[in-house]
Amino acid sequence: MKSQQIFTDKNHTETALEIFPSEKVSRANTLHIGETANEQFTGFGVALTGASCYNLSLMDADERTRLLKSIYSDEGLDLSVGRLSIGASDYSAELYSYNDVAFDTKLEHFSIERDETYIIPMIQEILKIKPNLYLFASPWSPPGWMKTGESMCGGYMREQYVDCYADYIIKFIKSYAEHGIKISAITPQNEPNAQQSGQMPACIWHPEIEAKFVTTLKRKLQEEQLDVQIWLFDHNFADVDRPLWQLENCEGVDDACDAVAFHYYSGTIEETLKLKRAFPKKALHFTEGGPRLWDNYDCDWCKWGIMIAKALNCGYKSFTGWNLMLNETGGPNIGPFWCGGLVTRNTTTGELTYSGQYKAFRHIAKYIKPHSKLHPVSVDETYGTEIFAYPKYAKAIEGVFVDNGDGKNILLLINPNSEKKQTQIYLNNIWWYIELMPDSISTIIIED
Repeated sequence: MKSQQIFTDKNHTETALEIFPSEKVSRANTLHIGETANEQFTGFGVALTGASCYNLSLMDADERTRLLKSIYSDEGLDLSVGRLSIGASDYSAELYSYNDVAFDTKLEHFSIERDETYIIPMIQEILKIKPNLYLFASPWSPPGWMKTGESMCGGYMREQYVDCYADYIIKFIKSYAEHGIKISAITPQNEPNAQQSGQMPACIWHPEIEAKFVTTLKRKLQEEQLDVQIWLFDHNFADVDRPLWQLENCEGVDDACDAVAFHYYSGTIEETLKLKRAFPKKALHFTEGGPRLWDNYDCDWCKWGIMIAKALNCGYKSFTGWNLMLNETGGPNIGPFWCGGLVTRNTTTGELTYSGQYKAFRHIAKYIKPHSKLHPVSVDETYGTEIFAYPKYAKAIEGVFVDNGDGKNILLLINPNSEKKQTQIYLNNIWWYIELMPDSISTIIIED
């Protein structure tokens, strides 16, 4: 195969061009590969929400299989991670928990029957294509009777039900296992700092009560001999001090949790590195962030390329988007937000459209494997003095170098600027010249 650049920009869905060795260009931006590598990356994924599974279930079986292969097979995006909701999320067709019988602390009425209609069957179809899919699960709310206000929508978790709720999570893990679905990790609560004004399933947890729940759940997982990780937090970059405080001050939490999970809705990913510095053995996972349906739905590949590159360069061990599939109104959902799916299916025509996040995954996910070594790429930017007069126009080129040990040098480069960028890199004693088109994401494959 010739060395090539595959890119997507505002004028092209995807273009492949040959690239060539070159003498050094004095004013081109020079790319530098960092020595420190992010290793043992689990993979990329999306959330298999109730809404996603419902939309998938409406498709013709053959059409659905083709779509799922394009997402989960190694001939497609090769996604290898999936997020499940424990009961209803805001992107579910209906509001429910697995035990809506008030104060049933013995969990005699626990049932996942509603999931058996279309959620579990769709997950099982995906597992036929990707048997080793890494699945983690998150609750949006405990049953309402365990909370202040006795509703799944809003409110606070009550400490007296911590032990019962741990049993509830154990029952969920075991019930899914009976359907051939292995849950490999749990986050204790989706967004524990938010109750969303009672507009959707949500629950606020006091940090100390959540710490008690985490240690209780870990103990019960061990007693049941269940090999399931616990990923703490599952909320915004900006609130990194919360899980950091829990790890430092709450007895048993450091031993009980294997990782810390983050969303991108507030703050910057670089803020989370303070946790990595304090607890270098704790893995970091990006667990939620997806397209917005009403603005830049299918053309924000640079946004997602930059977010992915930053996560990889900060040492994150997985990157999971939000809904796999929604309809043209961003539904069904039972919440206030306007999210789009990785893929959108029109309920009238059946037409499929693809998000900018899908296009970013197409450039990145299929090239990164569990054995890949991921190195940050820095750039010597050759800007003129105009950046001081017009600083808002100067945006950094982001990048990742992928070493798969197979003789191919892979560069993932994002140029979010409105002008072309000249770049060059020195590999194996050869200079290579690469032009990055405006508003583009590029996959560069250079043969040894």
